Amino acid sequence: MAAKKIFKPGQTASGILDSKGGDRLKQMQANSNYNFKFIPKEKIIPNEKNKNYSQNNIEALCESIIINGLRHNLSVIPVTDNDTYRIVSGERRYHAINQMDEKTYKELFPAGIPCKVEKSSITEIDEEIMLISANHDIRETSVEEKRWEIRRLKELYETKKLSGEITNISKEIAKQLNISQRQAIKYVNAEKLIPELSDLLNQNGISLEDASKFSRLDEWAQLKIIELLSAKGSVNNEELESIKKISKENEIEKKRNQQELEKTLQLLTERDKSIEALENRIRSLEKNGQEKPETDWKEELKYVSVAKEKAEREKQRLETQIEKMKLQQKERESRHTSISDNELKRISQIAKAEQALQLYETNFSILKNSKTIIKADPDLKTRLEILKNRFDDLLAEIIP
Repeated sequence: MAAKKIFKPGQTASGILDSKGGDRLKQMQANSNYNFKFIPKEKIIPNEKNKNYSQNNIEALCESIIINGLRHNLSVIPVTDNDTYRIVSGERRYHAINQMDEKTYKELFPAGIPCKVEKSSITEIDEEIMLISANHDIRETSVEEKRWEIRRLKELYETKKLSGEITNISKEIAKQLNISQRQAIKYVNAEKLIPELSDLLNQNGISLEDASKFSRLDEWAQLKIIELLSAKGSVNNEELESIKKISKENEIEKKRNQQELEKTLQLLTERDKSIEALENRIRSLEKNGQEKPETDWKEELKYVSVAKEKAEREKQRLETQIEKMKLQQKERESRHTSISDNELKRISQIAKAEQALQLYETNFSILKNSKTIIKADPDLKTRLEILKNRFDDLLAEIIP
């Protein structure tokens, strides 16, 4: 395909400016506020950090640059020790230009590739922040790529926060990626998702809003969310609140079981110490007991031996109890977590009951503030009396 003539700095309708004119142009650009320069391609080097971004469709991009020209200049940082420039933004454009034959390259870029030269004094952390921000601005990033950007920016800004350079990480992330701080926080929260939900977010199977909500749940609850999504394709607020409640109850039970296990382990440690003390006493009596009357030391040896046997039996009981508790804990953790139809129905019923109670609690204050009106209206008074009787019957069934 014939190259389309694109008029740009360094070219005229009749061809390339003479070298003197080109040099003047480059010097003018170099002195500009943006430190803009035309740099030969052989003096530009790739950036290792750009490997996190895909470098696909290079040939198509090369063809586009030949036809339409270079729509965005590169952004580079000078490498002072070898007179080269490291790419910050424009890795794909650089590789696309390198695919051109020499004639086309010289025709399109007679003075070199247009580049914005960043300050050479920039730190490695700031360079990578700049690289992520620049790539984000010019690329259509997927949810997965955007999550990687935010994850990496969080790591970089945590270092800057430790050094006192910044105070609010989510605010800095939002500024670099041109998103709201609230959105940045949601992306950060999404890193707490289990792999199954994380994959769904990457595939646009769940929204960022839902992902942020689900990320606050423990692993058990997130697995329940996955099963609900698999069963019915969505999770409504009632079901979410019910799962959160059950999860909280499970967490309380888990904590109680852990406390009981720790208490039993402490008792076992105490028994070990008691047995050791009794064994020491037995050895002492057997070695030095002859210094006392035979009846006395043999009687004491008898009692100490009985106490040791009792302590050993108690130790054995505690060890058995601990093994049983650990086995139960392991079974709970490895138990299949699928939601049966009955359990799904129960969760839905709990949600409806909670919603009804919440509605009643909300409206109770209205009734309370309407006492005078209700007293004066026989119909309202009768309806309230009927409601009271129905509540009494319900309470009698629930609380015998």
